[in-house]
Amino acid sequence: MDKPQPRVNEVSKPYWEGVNAGRILLQRCAHDGCRRVIFYPRVCCPFCRRDELDWIEAAGTGRVISHTTVHRTHHDGFNGEAPYVFAAVELTEGALLYGQMPGAPTDGTSLIGRAVKTAFVPHGPSRRMAVFQLANA
Repeated sequence: MDKPQPRVNEVSKPYWEGVNAGRILLQRCAHDGCRRVIFYPRVCCPFCRRDELDWIEAAGTGRVISHTTVHRTHHDGFNGEAPYVFAAVELTEGALLYGQMPGAPTDGTSLIGRAVKTAFVPHGPSRRMAVFQLANA
């Protein structure tokens, strides 16, 4: 069975185009009094409510702040991948992203605080998805 695909709209299109090109693009508030990094893509800054937003390229590095091991998937498209680690990662730029960690230990070993780097894997016939790998692996 095919994996579910993201719903791409005009606001999120630059993010998904970046992922397909092997880059993580994040919005950043362009207002001088804010300049905060934003994820997920939005039409205005959730911090100062201004609609002056730029796109920046993230370094693709960060740290695991939470994770779980998925043993039973909720979509048949992922059945052959279980068990796998799914993590919340705080990128160096401050944005919080979620994704799989292929190759990470699924035995309950704590990964919290571990450094990660972004990788990109196929996700259907014409799309890639960002995943995270342990930086020292």
